Amino acid sequence: MPTRQRFATILLLTNFTVALPMSGQQEGAPAVQDLLAAVGQCSTTASFERSIAAGTTVAHLPQVSRGAWSDESACWRALASRAARIPATGLSAEEQLTVSVVRWEAGLQQDRADHWWVDFSSITPYASPLGYLARTIASFPIRSAADTIVPLQLLREVPALIDSIRAGLEQRAARGIRLSKAALPASVMLLRGFAAPADANPFSIAPSRATALDGATRTAFLASGARIVSDGIVPSMDRLVTLLAGDYSVQAPDRVGLSQYPGGAAYYAWLVRWHTTLGTTPEAVHAIGLAEVARIEREMAAIRAHVGFRGTRARFHAQLAKDPRFFASTPDEVGARLMLYANRLDPLLDRAFSTRPRARGDVRRLPAALEPSMTFGYYQEPTVADSMGHYLYNGTKLSERTLLTAAPLIAHELWPGHHFQIGLMRENTELPAYRKGYYTAYGEGWGDYASIVAGELGLYADPMDHYGRLAMDMFLSCRLVVDTGMNALGWSRERAMAYMRDHVLESDTQIASESLRYSTDIPGQALAYKMGSNEFVRLRTRAQMALGSRYDVRDYHDQVLRSGMLPMTVLGDKIDAWIAAGR
Repeated sequence: MPTRQRFATILLLTNFTVALPMSGQQEGAPAVQDLLAAVGQCSTTASFERSIAAGTTVAHLPQVSRGAWSDESACWRALASRAARIPATGLSAEEQLTVSVVRWEAGLQQDRADHWWVDFSSITPYASPLGYLARTIASFPIRSAADTIVPLQLLREVPALIDSIRAGLEQRAARGIRLSKAALPASVMLLRGFAAPADANPFSIAPSRATALDGATRTAFLASGARIVSDGIVPSMDRLVTLLAGDYSVQAPDRVGLSQYPGGAAYYAWLVRWHTTLGTTPEAVHAIGLAEVARIEREMAAIRAHVGFRGTRARFHAQLAKDPRFFASTPDEVGARLMLYANRLDPLLDRAFSTRPRARGDVRRLPAALEPSMTFGYYQEPTVADSMGHYLYNGTKLSERTLLTAAPLIAHELWPGHHFQIGLMRENTELPAYRKGYYTAYGEGWGDYASIVAGELGLYADPMDHYGRLAMDMFLSCRLVVDTGMNALGWSRERAMAYMRDHVLESDTQIASESLRYSTDIPGQALAYKMGSNEFVRLRTRAQMALGSRYDVRDYHDQVLRSGMLPMTVLGDKIDAWIAAGR
């Protein structure tokens, strides 16, 4: 569930310079082809990840400087004007969607550079692209000497990227803008991992990757990689860690949330638009969250009464926190429990879905280096090097990780959640590479909506599984309240954590980690889950009411999934057109 960590979500906020491939729609309207080529020139919105997913060669690592952001915004501003002039006449339905997506994205990204001064996404655990870049560089298959060129070139650019991150932090600090003090320990812990020597460094090249090379080429490749790590990456990262651990930390603010910074409230409003793709406001999201929390409280109370519990909510939750049924004794047991529900759900899916991805999926444990800084896990989509999709779960602190929510979690992460939506998108050869990007509200909203569908198919027949689904719903709804509270309404972190303790089943450790995620790491991103799923339900209800006997939920899901991930406003227009055609 919790953004896989969805690295694509974060990379959507990071600049990448690559040549986007023109796959799909190559015989379509020249105006659309030219528009997509221009999008590639603007080189933002996770083009690095999109190219990796498409199996194409990337040219460069991201730039995170203020100048790079400004250049991108200017590029998007020109692109917005260009997209606005393309008429719908003569375009296929998918081409019209492509133009609509570009218009939406350009309208938002043209304003992004204004907010560079209050962005810390390069160094926080969930947001930083460093881990993703290390894993991506390590994923290139090495079959011949020619295959060593790109990974070595990208490795050579890593020190400059790290130095650019440090320079940006110094520029912000000169204006009195620093990352919150509470967030620094986790950031320093993350970054120190990239300062590790030799084979312990995530950017190091594992000898096992070079077994297909001849002896001399293999030796030269491994030696070159080791030199880049020891002479470039480690010193650059040491300088960055030294900056954060020194006077920067002393002067860092005690408060959390974006609204404390000059222009922070405006940036948060921009992030809310970006992550929800709905054009809503922080205040409106906050109100929705409060209403949802109240609704879920009533439904949870009804289940407690149904199972014969007569005590307080707090007492019931205290009992759940000690009930051995809901805790694993080993990391492998966590994976087994998740797959138990996945296998139980699998034969039920044909009632709601007419198409499935060809890729298989499973669950695996997170890499050990990521577990200390990540609250949960994330879905890792198939790559060129690995054709399977995996939900990577956190196998640490098992006494604090309830399995009460295992059923809705696996529906969110595997099927019919992320594994379905991402797999079907990747396997759709008709979509251009640009349309295979990631929109948080669609992606995480679909994951949460998938857990709703799982319940409708009968996965939560046991009252405690149903309670677990409500507990997850409560967790996502509380996010609407505390994320907006800390970043827009002046809430302290302490107030946000107290609110969460009153309503969610998570441990204090997880609440502490999550509150930092919302307020200092990826503000606004956590809103997308619930806001997106609400929109999927709203659009489905609209279709049911309009089409009556002609409505089939499988057709609705096909319409939602067949065109890849879309901004929710664009998806709404698509569903409206489908409804009109079916009347």
